[in-house]
Amino acid sequence: MIIVYCAHFVRMHSSKFRDPLISRAQPVTIITPIVDETLRIAGVSSIREEIIDRFMNGQPRIAVVHGGEDHPPNVGARETIRRIIRCIWANDGIPFEVSQSAPCEELSQGLDGMNYGLLSRNFWAASVASLMEAHAYDGAIVLGACDKMMAGSLRALIEADLARQRRKSRPVFAVLIPSLIGRENHLAEEDRRKFEPLRHRLTATERAELDELFARPMKPHVYAQIKLLLDRCFHRRVIQEGEKDELERTIAKCTSVQGANCAASEASMAHRLILASLGIVPRRLDICAKAPSDEQLTEAVNRLIQAIQKRERRVSVASLTRYNLTNAAAVWSATGGHPAWLLHLTYLADAVGKKLSIADMTKKVQKVPQILAIDEAAGNSVYSMAIETENGGNSGIDTIMRTLAEKRLIEDRAPTLDGSWMQRIMEAKSANGNFVYSTMTPFSRSCGLIGMHGNACAGAIARLGPRNRNGGLEKFDRKIYLAIYYLGQKDLQPDLVAEDGVLERLKRKISREDLYYTWSFNWGSQNGAAGELSQWNKAKIWNYLLAHDLLRVMVVVAGAGPRASGMPELQLSANAASRPLTGISILVTDGRVSYHNESISIAHVVPEALDGGGLAAIRTGDWIYLDLSCGEFQVVRHSTRGYKVLAPRDLANRTDRKKRINELERRRQELLPSFRILLDRVSSAEAGVSPLMKNN
Repeated sequence: MIIVYCAHFVRMHSSKFRDPLISRAQPVTIITPIVDETLRIAGVSSIREEIIDRFMNGQPRIAVVHGGEDHPPNVGARETIRRIIRCIWANDGIPFEVSQSAPCEELSQGLDGMNYGLLSRNFWAASVASLMEAHAYDGAIVLGACDKMMAGSLRALIEADLARQRRKSRPVFAVLIPSLIGRENHLAEEDRRKFEPLRHRLTATERAELDELFARPMKPHVYAQIKLLLDRCFHRRVIQEGEKDELERTIAKCTSVQGANCAASEASMAHRLILASLGIVPRRLDICAKAPSDEQLTEAVNRLIQAIQKRERRVSVASLTRYNLTNAAAVWSATGGHPAWLLHLTYLADAVGKKLSIADMTKKVQKVPQILAIDEAAGNSVYSMAIETENGGNSGIDTIMRTLAEKRLIEDRAPTLDGSWMQRIMEAKSANGNFVYSTMTPFSRSCGLIGMHGNACAGAIARLGPRNRNGGLEKFDRKIYLAIYYLGQKDLQPDLVAEDGVLERLKRKISREDLYYTWSFNWGSQNGAAGELSQWNKAKIWNYLLAHDLLRVMVVVAGAGPRASGMPELQLSANAASRPLTGISILVTDGRVSYHNESISIAHVVPEALDGGGLAAIRTGDWIYLDLSCGEFQVVRHSTRGYKVLAPRDLANRTDRKKRINELERRRQELLPSFRILLDRVSSAEAGVSPLMKNN
């Protein structure tokens, strides 16, 4: 009886759609209950026969992809997900809810888990791509704000799209909808009054610092800075432990709200605009402070279904990405040059088989000025920009593209899911100078990224913090630095926790001559103390240089590259009792550096230490010359003319190098086995940490 039923079931399937799922018995019998349950949770009273009819008739199968319940950008998205499912069903599609979990990098800062942040993007891509292929979804609607999750999802859809096109199946189409920007929370007057007793005990500088932090929206990085100030006060015995704990709870309460998560961060604004520049985000859904209306969702779903049914190959996921990659690179520079997208855009270029290197992207920095500016301290926050967008003051990505098109900095004939950019920008608002500036009077002539090279690296990216970009660069440029070396974040962390641990490591290793001669090269001609310093001992020179911010140090963290440890994101969060490193140091790593790092950093160094790059041979106490105007990063030694550049061969022949590479290989064994399988099969930072193919 069962055999006869199955045979009959196979015969009743139509083959006219050239769809392997429709021609087999199992999919419809397995899928129907899944769709039934998806619709029930979304509040739709479905008819099982209708699900079967739609499946048999080849109606579009659309995956609604979102983060797991523990993923910050997914907070508050549940009702929007249900409405999208209802909208797909109302427009004759078949919806499938797909939940994917990804680690939150901010939760793992300074811990072992930080190694897994970036490559979770690659895991996510593999998971979503395999799901698209195994379940044969025709398209996807992806919700989120995390850059790694969205870039991984997009790569997954590109891979599935190209695989189907090679099989001459219908392409994959998609819509990406960034998460909502939650309402920001500011410190209430009642909570502010709790700090009054402490304010009277602070120095004038600290009071100004506290007031500036109170003026900002309460977000995790603001909480971290207030906590650091409280920790400093505790170490100086300005505040007692009980009072400190109570004030920390007050701030934690204010920052533990939906509007404080990463979907409302300054970085997320850059993420959503770069994604939108690829033409896959529906119009007016790139910047939203409230949930999309039913009309907006219906318009987006209808357009997606139309593209699927008509097989509009020109607007498939891979096609739109390929057409818009150079546009996205321009928008990346115009929105501040977020360092993560140096990796993501090259990663997406690799997926579509288009050449786009970090060197290509840094060329954009020279041509495309920064025209987007978010300044929370001045009241120009991410949320206020979203409100301006909703009220018609700007048109989000369309305003950005219109502004760049005026100087021909983008290709306006490139397609989007909603027509060409040329068509879209005709209706867009012009830049008004509130958040988006014109190219004639940009916020900054550059987003502050510089390509680097030297005997210690074939390539790297220097990022100037906002303070240095707007003046003060001469304090750091064309200077000799004393290196403080760490093999990985694990070595760095104990010194960050210890009081002045980082500087003490350097002090133990260097000589009086290191201090005197580097000072003489950096500042001697500008300072009348040369005669006195020449007579001082090491301790006196050290104290003098620190007291006057004349010491220049380079904190080098090697072994944080993609193959060594997954390229974790680093930042110098030192003990509150330590002397601040911001005004005297530069962080250098073959890993990544946090977007919140305000001082100069050099990251994405290639080759990485594990591959024998120059970072594997640097020692604490080495002299390193930095010339940002020429993009030079050189290990040097003292000579009668000030310094002499060390030959790359001499650096490579150091005995430390091989020992350190062996130690990094040993440390990789401490990582999760399921994670280690990726480490040998990813490209360098130069190619976006992409899956490494045999023909690469």
